[in-house]
Amino acid sequence: MSLENIHPTTQLSRYVSGLRYADLPPGVVEYAKLLVLDQLASAMAGYKVNQVFNRAVLEVIGGMGGKPESTVLFGGGRLPSAHAGFINAVYGHGADIDDGNRTATGHPGSAIIPAVLSLAEAHGRSGKEAITAIVAGYDVYVRLGNVMLPSHFLRGFHSTGTIGAVAAGAASAKILGLSEDGVRRSISLAAVQASGLHEVSDSGQMAKPINPGNAVRTGILSALLAQAGADAPQDPLEGDKGFLKAFADGADWSTLPEDLGKQFQIATCYIKLYPACRHAHAPVDAALRLRAAGLPEPNAIETIKIYTYPSAIQIAGTIFEPQNEAEAKLSITFAAATAMATGRFTLDDLKNGGHLSDAVKGLIGKMQIVSEPSLQSREAGIRGARIEMVLKDGTVRSETVPLPKGDPEVPLEGNDMIEKLRSCAAGLYGKQTQQNLYDTALGLDKLDRVGNLMEILSPIP
Repeated sequence: MSLENIHPTTQLSRYVSGLRYADLPPGVVEYAKLLVLDQLASAMAGYKVNQVFNRAVLEVIGGMGGKPESTVLFGGGRLPSAHAGFINAVYGHGADIDDGNRTATGHPGSAIIPAVLSLAEAHGRSGKEAITAIVAGYDVYVRLGNVMLPSHFLRGFHSTGTIGAVAAGAASAKILGLSEDGVRRSISLAAVQASGLHEVSDSGQMAKPINPGNAVRTGILSALLAQAGADAPQDPLEGDKGFLKAFADGADWSTLPEDLGKQFQIATCYIKLYPACRHAHAPVDAALRLRAAGLPEPNAIETIKIYTYPSAIQIAGTIFEPQNEAEAKLSITFAAATAMATGRFTLDDLKNGGHLSDAVKGLIGKMQIVSEPSLQSREAGIRGARIEMVLKDGTVRSETVPLPKGDPEVPLEGNDMIEKLRSCAAGLYGKQTQQNLYDTALGLDKLDRVGNLMEILSPIP
């Protein structure tokens, strides 16, 4: 029977259960390993910059105790897999520097990778098994996201928590080696529990990582329950009271199985170089280009117009002068002004949220954000920004960035990933540990035990 003639839940369950490491092209394997390294680097950043929320999570979740199965990163000891995965996912999204996907939106890595690594460590799985489960999870996330977006987002849902839970359930079932029926029940149980609101973009931004945290915990618990024989709804995604009806206004399921098992969606995900919401990255790139071309004296600038697409403005275009680190991650103007004033936007710059320099504050005061729907187009592969700097003498300087760096069409260069790792690890781990992490993550396919990777980041020197 062709995939086109069966239900979406069955399509995904059959694909996930049947996927083998040998099915993966070398390029997909290499990119999956790079995203594992990126997620662990991002977790270091989140551990450093979202400390108030992190402490609360450690106190509450860590305080629950339980079987010491899986590593809590950065000296957190060992906890049951679901608890360790929750905490590690919170770290992974804490600085908003983790991977994402521009068509499915959200952050697949923080919803999938901590779940797989925690379960793989607890159950003695190999690096190849982990890679296969991660690739399967990304396919579920991106394909389901592409079906449900933009309606899902417009309703106020954060796909990292909602769709991420389903993807984590699929990936967790895969790393446990469940049958097609077991994968289906894990997906179903995860869909029943899925949650996550984008209200965290408007206020209480430090709590945003709770969404991938819950996705990971939900995915792990769902897979473990399925493994233990728990039953679940038959049609959790497409049912009359199912995931689609609850979370979107309609969808064309026919696109879901296109090239399933041939075109792996993990390859469509981007890597972030700046610690901010992805919607701020194209403005940062444009600001850096304007600075490189020669920035005029501030008193010579009349206005700075930042043109970008509506959803970018909705998520990251309302906070002009952030009052703290959490708000700084969701401020296009702060990110662009910092890049324009200093020639960079790094983790260290987030600390200036609430303590803006005169230069940055002066530039923000001249900024306007203008809606330009044409700067986002799935068909044309565009999700960018344009900055127009109007000088008092009438001169206009302009830079347009259709896609920010890190997207597959604008790949990382040279030492970009090494530099990101260094920035994220600064103050936590020295060069030797960084190199060990880099080599081990990129050699994940050679590991007999995923626990060997997790142990590198278990202590804080």
